[in-house]
Amino acid sequence: GTTGTGGSTGVGGRGGTTGSGGSGVTPFFTDDFESDTMGQQPAGFDNFISYNYKTTNPQGDGTGALADATHTHNASKFAVHFKASGGNPVFLERALPTGTNHLYIRVWVFLMNAMGDLPMSGGDNHETLLGLTGDPSNDNTQVRFGQIKGVIGTNQVPTDNIAPIMAQWYGGAVISNGVWHCIQVEFDGSAAYNSLRAYSDGTLIHSITAAADWQNGALPANWMNGMFVDVLFGWQSFSSMANDVWMDDLVMSTGPTTCN
Repeated sequence: GTTGTGGSTGVGGRGGTTGSGGSGVTPFFTDDFESDTMGQQPAGFDNFISYNYKTTNPQGDGTGALADATHTHNASKFAVHFKASGGNPVFLERALPTGTNHLYIRVWVFLMNAMGDLPMSGGDNHETLLGLTGDPSNDNTQVRFGQIKGVIGTNQVPTDNIAPIMAQWYGGAVISNGVWHCIQVEFDGSAAYNSLRAYSDGTLIHSITAAADWQNGALPANWMNGMFVDVLFGWQSFSSMANDVWMDDLVMSTGPTTCN
């Protein structure tokens, strides 16, 4: 913390304030989107939109992922706006360093439609917010973090298995709409049983740490194998749930991140 000021004779100085903790690991990628151009795709990313790789952004119906000033974190200049009008994917993708098998992602997220709050009648199947892909040109090899059956969860393809288990569906943590949230997701492909942990504003909201965490039978211990090719960010709903999502202040690291 900062140094306490000295006291007068016979009087002790004030104690220094407590310093905030750091991760101790330098991120290998950060982007606050401030240097991007309004209405254009952020630099340094590929796209996967409407099941097409490196396609026109935005599409003719406005579906796209563009630098935008409508909602920005900490009153900054730009964030990236993902506009999804239906079930088609709207993702930005970026290649990971060769040999990556343990990844921490931190990104600030602003949703028009909340996640994790759907009742049994809500019709939710799965929505993706961010994840990993083993082939950035298609959606057949992915770890998808987002929403499952009205609860924060994960979908893995090609198995199409989902977590959490049915007993936890339609309840639990909510990522609310209309405000910025610090979302942190750890993808640990180095663990004896590959693990995923997700946090919202510092609170653990979802995890996969054992075979029993999967709904449709156990996946093998190396279920993330081959997935650490690209990361993806944006929105896709397999229930055709439209959404507008803004993301800002992205950090990717091989060690824990903070919301600072």
